[in-house]
Amino acid sequence: MSTAISGIADRLKGVAKHAAGVLLGDDDLKREAELHQDKADAAADAAALGAAAEQEQRKAEVVERKQEVEAERRQLAVEAETDAREQRVERERAAEERAAEQEANRLAAAADQQAQAQREALERQEQQAATERARAEAEAAELKAKAAAAERDAQRVDPDNDH
Repeated sequence: MSTAISGIADRLKGVAKHAAGVLLGDDDLKREAELHQDKADAAADAAALGAAAEQEQRKAEVVERKQEVEAERRQLAVEAETDAREQRVERERAAEERAAEQEANRLAAAADQQAQAQREALERQEQQAATERARAEAEAAELKAKAAAAERDAQRVDPDNDH
């Protein structure tokens, strides 16, 4: 039998015994009636306390679940922030790599341009040297020709002189 039904039964017994005790003038029945009333009151109090305890237990479970959900939310927020930070670091690293590659390409291009300029300067110097050598050879040939002509003239003027 449930506590509520037991409490009602005790209350009815108490009322009946009280009525009988009053009608019969039996003090023992009246005391027994009071005991049944006290028992019914105690059962009602116990039922109310049990219901309050169950309600408090449900409240505690709700609070606990809210705390679990909040802890999960915080963990997810930390994970999301960590992921965002890792992505930001990866983007920065990739940007730095691109910048370094661009700088290396720029330096390589500058070195290529400088090497090309040096090759061109060397070619110009070689061309100038070849031109100068040809001019010097032509000048030397001309001087030899003049010297030979001067020697022929000298031989004509003084055939006996061996120069």
